[in-house]
Amino acid sequence: MKPIPVIILFLALAVSCSKDKFESKPTLKLKEMIGNYAPRVGNPMIQYVLEYTDAEGDIAGVPIWVQKNSSKSPCDPDPTIEVSYTDSSSFTISEEVPPTVNQKGEITIIIKEQYFARIKCNPSDTVEQAVFKFWFKDQAGNMSDTVTAPPITIEKAL
Repeated sequence: MKPIPVIILFLALAVSCSKDKFESKPTLKLKEMIGNYAPRVGNPMIQYVLEYTDAEGDIAGVPIWVQKNSSKSPCDPDPTIEVSYTDSSSFTISEEVPPTVNQKGEITIIIKEQYFARIKCNPSDTVEQAVFKFWFKDQAGNMSDTVTAPPITIEKAL
C-alpha cells in the first residue's frame, strides 16, 4: 500500500472523529422532560432539562425565551386577545456560568402553576394542550436552536 493514501485516510478519520464541535451559534437540545400533565389541584409543574453548547462561552446572564403555544390560541375570531406567551425574563442563565471556551452544560427550567392559568380566549374550557419552545441569544447576538418540547396537558380549574 502506498503511504500517501494511508496518510490521507488517517487524516480523514482523525478529523471526522472529533468529539464535540463547538460553533459560535449556540446549540440547545431537550435532554429530559419530567411530567406531561398539570392537574388543576396541588402544585403542578413540568420540568425541562436543556443541554447547551457555546464556543465562546458568552452566555452568563442571558435570558432564555420560553413560548407557550396553546391548543386554545390564537383566539378566534377575536385577534385582539393575546396568544399565550410566557415572559422570558423569568428564566435567565446564571450569572455565575464561567466565560470559558467550548462550553457545554445544562439548564433546568421549571414551569409552575402560574403559567397554567385559564387562558383568556375560552374561559369555559377545562383542558388545554400546550407546547413549550425554548431558545436564547448569547452576548455576541448569536441565536441558539429552538427546542420544541412534546405537548403537555393542562387541566384548568372550574
